[in-house]
Amino acid sequence: MDRPLGHTRARSRTGASIVAIVRGEDVIASPTPDEVLRAGDVLVVIGTRSGIAGVEKIIRG
Repeated sequence: MDRPLGHTRARSRTGASIVAIVRGEDVIASPTPDEVLRAGDVLVVIGTRSGIAGVEKIIRG
Protein backbone atom coordinates (compact mmCIF):
# COMPACT_ATOMS: atom_id res chain seq x y z
CA MET A 1 0.00 0.00 0.00
CA ASP A 2 2.54 2.60 1.20
CA ARG A 3 0.48 5.67 0.44
CA PRO A 4 -0.48 8.58 2.68
CA LEU A 5 -3.80 8.29 4.47
CA GLY A 6 -4.93 11.60 2.96
CA HIS A 7 -4.63 10.19 -0.55
CA THR A 8 -7.48 7.78 0.17
CA ARG A 9 -9.89 10.70 0.80
CA ALA A 10 -11.80 8.13 2.89
CA ARG A 11 -13.66 10.63 5.09
CA SER A 12 -14.87 12.83 2.24
CA ARG A 13 -15.82 9.80 0.14
CA THR A 14 -17.55 7.75 2.86
CA GLY A 15 -18.25 9.98 5.86
CA ALA A 16 -16.38 7.48 8.06
CA SER A 17 -13.27 8.46 10.00
CA ILE A 18 -10.05 6.54 10.52
CA VAL A 19 -9.32 7.30 14.17
CA ALA A 20 -6.31 5.06 14.73
CA ILE A 21 -3.86 2.77 13.02
CA VAL A 22 -2.59 -0.33 14.80
CA ARG A 23 0.82 -1.30 13.49
CA GLY A 24 2.24 -4.31 15.25
CA GLU A 25 2.37 -3.35 18.92
CA ASP A 26 2.14 0.37 18.18
CA VAL A 27 -1.04 2.44 18.03
CA ILE A 28 -1.09 5.67 16.05
CA ALA A 29 -4.02 7.61 17.50
CA SER A 30 -5.59 10.39 15.43
CA PRO A 31 -3.39 9.78 12.38
CA THR A 32 -2.70 12.79 10.19
CA PRO A 33 -3.34 12.79 6.43
CA ASP A 34 0.45 12.46 5.97
CA GLU A 35 0.63 9.14 7.87
CA VAL A 36 1.69 6.45 5.40
CA LEU A 37 -0.46 3.33 5.36
CA ARG A 38 1.52 0.10 5.25
CA ALA A 39 0.65 -3.49 4.46
CA GLY A 40 -0.52 -5.19 7.65
CA ASP A 41 -1.87 -2.02 9.27
CA VAL A 42 -5.15 -2.45 11.11
CA LEU A 43 -7.40 0.60 10.83
CA VAL A 44 -9.83 1.68 13.54
CA VAL A 45 -12.76 3.28 11.74
CA ILE A 46 -15.91 4.92 13.07
CA GLY A 47 -18.99 5.68 11.04
CA THR A 48 -22.09 4.09 9.64
CA ARG A 49 -22.03 0.48 8.52
CA SER A 50 -22.02 1.58 4.88
CA GLY A 51 -19.32 4.18 5.54
CA ILE A 52 -17.06 1.60 7.17
CA ALA A 53 -17.67 -0.78 4.26
CA GLY A 54 -16.75 2.06 1.90
CA VAL A 55 -13.44 2.62 3.71
CA GLU A 56 -12.70 -1.10 3.47
CA LYS A 57 -13.38 -1.02 -0.27
CA ILE A 58 -11.09 2.00 -0.74
CA ILE A 59 -8.27 0.41 1.25
CA ARG A 60 -8.53 -2.98 -0.40
CA GLY A 61 -8.69 -1.37 -3.84
